[in-house]
Amino acid sequence: MYLRRVDIRNFRCWERCRIDPASGLNLIIGENASGKTSLLEAIYFLGRARSFRQTPPNRLIRRGADAFNLNAEVVSEDRRPLRIGIERKPGNTRLRLDGREDVPLLDLVSALPVQVIDPNIHRLLEEGPRHRRRYLDWGVFHVEHGFFPAWRRYRRALRQRNGALRRGLPKTDVIVWDSELVHAAKDVDACRRSYLHALERVLPEMVGEILGEGEVVLDYHPGWPLDEDYGSALLHSLERDRRMGFTQHGPHRADLRVRVASMTARDWVSRGQQKVLTAALLLAQAALLDRRRGIRPVLLIDDLAAELGGTYRAAVMRAIGRLRGQCFLTFLDEALVPEGTGECAMFHVEHGRVRRGA
Repeated sequence: MYLRRVDIRNFRCWERCRIDPASGLNLIIGENASGKTSLLEAIYFLGRARSFRQTPPNRLIRRGADAFNLNAEVVSEDRRPLRIGIERKPGNTRLRLDGREDVPLLDLVSALPVQVIDPNIHRLLEEGPRHRRRYLDWGVFHVEHGFFPAWRRYRRALRQRNGALRRGLPKTDVIVWDSELVHAAKDVDACRRSYLHALERVLPEMVGEILGEGEVVLDYHPGWPLDEDYGSALLHSLERDRRMGFTQHGPHRADLRVRVASMTARDWVSRGQQKVLTAALLLAQAALLDRRRGIRPVLLIDDLAAELGGTYRAAVMRAIGRLRGQCFLTFLDEALVPEGTGECAMFHVEHGRVRRGA
């Protein structure tokens, strides 16, 4: 899978930008604030309908414009071209896929699997479980086909139960949703565990190649106490749930903790090593998606040189090359590109303009 064309209008600093990238490596060279990260952000938005920089969509509209438009042509794994597009006006996002308007987000995410490695990826290890759940569930969604229907059932029942809790309804009106929660949670949890089992077989090779040391262990916490089943956890927390006004336990509170050499990764490694380890986690996901589904996601690598020495940069580049998918990488200067990168397309970005280099 790869992008054959990307067309950007009125997105951040870009009034208009079109690129026809290579199906392999694409290097984007430019100084800070030149627009190269925003170009990656636009591609990410095409595949996720949100920003990886945690910017609200309305703030992505170029100043003075009424909306931004993103369009692309994707070549699928079976060589079939797909046209995708997003229009964002204040308060309204419209998704398009092959001429169909207002398609579900699920269809867009399936059409363009995209993963990003940016200077803030250490948040996956340092910050709260929300980042790790998002990492986990992106992979589960693309690999385990039963995950999304189960997750949708779970979220629907959770909203109903939380609504009853917030309104202070009698216990009977709360626990009526417990059976559906338990059944859906069982399926969600099974999909997550199956995916992690597969990921743990891919991860050692990727970590060893990039980080070069330390056994990495993934500790999965399902979102309720490990010494009881989910139904019992709901029952035991009912009174607390009623006081708090929301459900305390469930897959929505799950976490994935990463340990290196018997210590949590956030305490064991430096900031630079955290970034390398997180890059290995993300690239392992890409490798697993290829092995299990024959899909190579589009990789977006922003400022690979940030806090990474030449040895680590070269190791990450070797791993990316072995994945054999499409990748966009940004650098401040061509001199920062690791030697031996191989055949690639190069784009130079300056003052909101892009030109293809030699």
